Amino acid sequence: MLFTKLLRVKHEREDGWLTELVSMNYDDEPFNCVHTYLVSINPGMVRANHYHKIKEEWIAPASGKLELCLENVISGEKDKLILDTHAKGYEMIYIPPFVAHAVKNNWGHEASLIVFSKNPEDKEDTVSYKVTI
Repeated sequence: MLFTKLLRVKHEREDGWLTELVSMNYDDEPFNCVHTYLVSINPGMVRANHYHKIKEEWIAPASGKLELCLENVISGEKDKLILDTHAKGYEMIYIPPFVAHAVKNNWGHEASLIVFSKNPEDKEDTVSYKVTI
């Protein structure tokens, strides 16, 4: 055998698409100890606008340029930064619980990011929250 295809569901929406890459929901050794999503964001669209009560996330830009807006829902502290795969350096962003996040594509091309976490998606842990952009 040269390879094995690992089929995934591609969830398409107006603002882009999302698919799980590796997850403890699958028994793909050795990748069953983390949960990841590949998220695309169409030009002019916003994704996320939520926070988690338990889940921690690591955000890694995969292609293009995105604006990441953050707000601590407890302290009210806010911040905004640009994730750009064409920048000289490369940054990955850690987002702790209770930090609301929204990702906007203000540019003319589809952009994408990868989200890593130790936990799979839990609807009870995801709280909608409109982050000021």
